[in-house]
Amino acid sequence: MIAFYLSLAALGAAGAALIRELAAAQAKQRAALRPVRVQSADRDSDRGARRG
Repeated sequence: MIAFYLSLAALGAAGAALIRELAAAQAKQRAALRPVRVQSADRDSDRGARRG
């Protein structure tokens, strides 16, 4: 029974580590997408200023 609980604890720790890695990967993707959106917004505002 002790081995069963130890294996459950190990699986839980591994699952938590995977969740943290996935969250970190998503955060990196969002951080990589943010500058692109900001630049496109700046370009649009620049174009509007030039036209107006």
